[in-house]
Amino acid sequence: MSAGSAARLEAGVPGMHPPPGPDPVPVVTGRGLGPTPPATGGEITVRTPGSIVVVSDALQLARERLDALASGLASARGDLEVAQRQGPWAHVAGAPAAARRFDGELLAATEELRRATHRAERLRDDLRTALTAYAAAEQEAARAQRALGAGAAWLLGGTGLPLLAVAQAAPWVLLAFALEGVPPAGIPAELGDLLVAHPELVTNPAFVDAVRLVATSSDDATLGALHAPLLASLGLGDDALGLTGVSLGGVALMAAARPFGLFRETPVAVTPLPAPSGPTRPAVGMEERLERVPDAGVIRIERYDAPGQPPRWEVYVPPTVTFSPGAGREPFDMTSNVAGVAGLDAGSIRAVQVAMDDAGIAGSDEVQFTGFSQGGMVAARLAASGDWNAVGLASYGGPTGNIALPEGLAGMAIRNTDDLVPALAGPQTDDHLLQIERRAFAPGDPIPPQAAPAHQREAYLATASAVDQARSGAVREQVARLDAFGRDYLDAGGSVTVFEYETERVGATAAAAGGGAGGSGAGSGAGSGEPGAVSGASSR
Repeated sequence: MSAGSAARLEAGVPGMHPPPGPDPVPVVTGRGLGPTPPATGGEITVRTPGSIVVVSDALQLARERLDALASGLASARGDLEVAQRQGPWAHVAGAPAAARRFDGELLAATEELRRATHRAERLRDDLRTALTAYAAAEQEAARAQRALGAGAAWLLGGTGLPLLAVAQAAPWVLLAFALEGVPPAGIPAELGDLLVAHPELVTNPAFVDAVRLVATSSDDATLGALHAPLLASLGLGDDALGLTGVSLGGVALMAAARPFGLFRETPVAVTPLPAPSGPTRPAVGMEERLERVPDAGVIRIERYDAPGQPPRWEVYVPPTVTFSPGAGREPFDMTSNVAGVAGLDAGSIRAVQVAMDDAGIAGSDEVQFTGFSQGGMVAARLAASGDWNAVGLASYGGPTGNIALPEGLAGMAIRNTDDLVPALAGPQTDDHLLQIERRAFAPGDPIPPQAAPAHQREAYLATASAVDQARSGAVREQVARLDAFGRDYLDAGGSVTVFEYETERVGATAAAAGGGAGGSGAGSGAGSGEPGAVSGASSR
């Protein structure tokens, strides 16, 4: 047996050395306090690109070790078979008596390795089969549930426009209610107090699944209102042709609210900040990457330069700032939430594009996008648009389930399973990006009395910390790829330049009153009146 085969075999045996893979990811936080300990919640689960199987990080590690074990055993057996073909050694002239014993032991060892290889491969294949069958059964159950929900929504839509509007708006009203505590007209304020006092009502996976079902069925309510046949509604399926599912539901909601001056898009403008804040080095680990996402509608762009290389860029996209359905001055608002999930040209998306153009990002430059909440949705939309050379994506708590991403992206989408916000985009349909899920508050955990605690940044920092501490190669590889994007340039003697931009809507007051820009919101934009403001749509 060669030294290399022995090392491969030893690496695959549980309890000896870990399987081959990236080195553990060092976690350095902007707070300088080390990783946030995930004191509450469950373990992370992983779905790798191209797979329907969702497994825990520990089970993913076991799968990888079984693969390494089977591969190592097969390689070692091959080495012994080569040695056998060069014998038998007992027949060599002048061979000592020990040669006969060696021939027998070599034959026995080869047979033992053959049986061990067979057992390891069978165990590996049985595990894969069991996990795939379990995942397929779950998918079938989810499809049946969605079909029942679609039928109920179709019947509801057929009863008339008022109930249709309720069906379309319910998830978004609940989101605004849960996160901002502002009750829409006709809804008692006591309901908001109840949600804050009893956060467990909206902080559990069962409730999130219900929100996802309502959001996914909103297109069926629309088709019911249009008196389309039920079979046609069921046959189209979720987001067929890019028109149904949550996309059509969002379009219908914006159209229904337009006469009331709500969910109206406007032109946008961005203003460069004179003194960008924060560290001037690439982020390390998923927790620090989330910490670097700004608040208050500020877009952060980092440019990495290295001698003789084209620039690389990291774009950090902020979460929702206001949940009012009327367009104000802030493009990271509820209007952009609905437009973005509907696949329309949301103001927040255009604001990031304008900032990217102003920073000087060329179409051929490599870009990584990172976003939290609405920022995660915007980051995914930009990565999927084809307008930019996107090579990496990290989204936290974003409604991204209905966004089809290109193959080959580094990174991951992170969701808390008891967070209602990702559910607003319906079920996760894309399989080209590593998907990470974790329950922020496991049964019995204390839940803080705040609006939608599983969607708060603190909850996602704890989940990001759990990701940084993951042991499976599938997770560690993607964290390492994101980290290497900027670090490689600095290791080659490069530098970092930071840009930050404030964002605003232009003509928002008129739009909120009913005189704003049209639904696509692609306006060229008048000046914002602010010195140095950059307005209009991206040239892409």
